[in-house]
Amino acid sequence: MSKVCIDITTLRLLKRGDEKAFEAIFRKCYAKIYHFVLNTLFDTMMAEDITQNVFLSIWEHREDIIPEKDFSAYLYRIAKNLVFRETEKIALSFRYENHFRQMHPDEEDFSTQETIDAHILEEIIYQLIDRLPEARKRIFLMHFKEELSNKEIAEKLSISVKNVEIQVSRSLNYIRKHLKSSSALLAVFL
Repeated sequence: MSKVCIDITTLRLLKRGDEKAFEAIFRKCYAKIYHFVLNTLFDTMMAEDITQNVFLSIWEHREDIIPEKDFSAYLYRIAKNLVFRETEKIALSFRYENHFRQMHPDEEDFSTQETIDAHILEEIIYQLIDRLPEARKRIFLMHFKEELSNKEIAEKLSISVKNVEIQVSRSLNYIRKHLKSSSALLAVFL
């Protein structure tokens, strides 16, 4: 990661919504962030999308910027978080496809419609997970992504096993409830 130096005056202007300051930061930092993401994911299209989203996030949260703090660290933290989310999506998609293949061993390949349906479902699930309260989302991801037991999660977070069970159950109920309404809505449009 190469350091990005942006002067305090430009950051203060950005914080106030100055588009020229944003453009200057974009021009100065885009290539560095793009190469950072590309060197992590090795996919040019994803690197372009994520880099664009980094700058979109900066613009949307410009009021939160503290000009006196290390802007470079802030910029790379946003990029790392977006890369992490993307790799989570890829991993979930991979796990879903493997699960589907195990459940349907006679199927040689997904049809185009099944692939589209799987991606739509995956996106809806991620949106629902993102809406969970932060603590509940963390427990849910530890349980289903990291595949930790309730006891392991309880030990890591210093909470009771019962609390973990309740949080996982509430997360699943929330996702199921909203998936049903999303399914009904999708059925209307498809």
